[in-house]
Amino acid sequence: MGEPEGEKEATARFLREEFRRYYVKTKPTLPDRFGRREFGFMFWSPGMVQRHLGFAKEDELRAFLRARAPAHVYYSSAYYETPGAPTMEEKGWLGADLVFDLDADHLPDAKKMTYPEMLEAIRRKIVKLYDEFLVRDFGIEQEHLKIVFSGGRGYHIHVSDPRVWSLGSHERREIVDWIFGTDVDFDSAFKESVYDARQFQGRTYSKKRITLGTADGRTGWPGKIIRALRGLADTLEPMARGDSIEFLASFQEVSVKEAENLWDNLFKPRGSQPRQIRGVDRLRNEAQIEILTDKNVRLVMNILRQLFQVESDSYRGVSIERVKPFGETDQPVTSDIKRLIRMPSSLHGKTGLAVVALSRDALDDFRPLRDAIPSTWTDEPTHVRVANGISLEMHGETFNLGPGQQKVPQFLAIFLAARGLASLVTEV
Repeated sequence: MGEPEGEKEATARFLREEFRRYYVKTKPTLPDRFGRREFGFMFWSPGMVQRHLGFAKEDELRAFLRARAPAHVYYSSAYYETPGAPTMEEKGWLGADLVFDLDADHLPDAKKMTYPEMLEAIRRKIVKLYDEFLVRDFGIEQEHLKIVFSGGRGYHIHVSDPRVWSLGSHERREIVDWIFGTDVDFDSAFKESVYDARQFQGRTYSKKRITLGTADGRTGWPGKIIRALRGLADTLEPMARGDSIEFLASFQEVSVKEAENLWDNLFKPRGSQPRQIRGVDRLRNEAQIEILTDKNVRLVMNILRQLFQVESDSYRGVSIERVKPFGETDQPVTSDIKRLIRMPSSLHGKTGLAVVALSRDALDDFRPLRDAIPSTWTDEPTHVRVANGISLEMHGETFNLGPGQQKVPQFLAIFLAARGLASLVTEV
């Protein structure tokens, strides 16, 4: 049964007024080169959007936010000569930041997750994108990187390095292709090297072994594939031998006997005490692919290729996040040179949470349902009508709500109302 019409209107009014109170009390966090940005806004009535606005001064933006109390606030990744011009042609494009966007749409198993589980899964992916690709591969300095919790279901990374400003859509798409591992040469991580050669009757006979394809196994995509191999070993190690072998033998062209041999090659101690060592230890500490037989290496390459094709972050109930080397981003967002992106310090109209800019260190311990709740929201008891049963932890408190009328703290009432999970009760 839907909520009464009066409650629907009261809920929209409640959210709009609370957003207004937030903007009255909160100083906005302005983007770099603020005066060169286009701004856009979505309001509380369906389809009500306003864009092509520019602000010369902070006070102008603050006055707009207080007066209009928008549900969503955006600014352009691009810089313009005249950001408030009514058409894109008239604005005069000067360049654009590079923006990466990851949210729950990128999770194959999102429908099975709770809201906090989705946020945590995306947080791990944004860490990988930041550390593995933007810093390690592209060498972008932290001063030019800004992580932003979207206030909704994901995170953004803004790259403001002057070197990216002039990149067109095609060059940005090439960055996306690198992150997704498009056309990566898998065999580049390995190479055959001759370790013995003999002459017989005028012919040379060589013995070869498979070795790492790079000097230290750490650079570029070859390094990622080597780390994926180590990630596979890390995934297998805590599993029982039988479970590990069953997992390995589940892949095409891998027999149980081959799986057993690979497991022994990795985890069975070799040598005598006190100098016993396992193959996996040499793989980790010495970057030694040679600890595996060539047959084992080819077997592992086959398994990794198959795992790289798995869309989910798990396979047969086993997490493979440490194995898959690819990064992720919303491809149209990253390649777009005129994108509008959420403004840090604004509010997300579908959650009531703040859009929060974060350092890399802060991201490790950031939990949105604890850390993105505006201080403006209070504990004041608020009566809401809950549509269905809800169980969640917010602001360090656990709530188990049944359907029907409930009294909850204001911060939870705003969150539930914004998400469409509850309405404001007009008569108690």
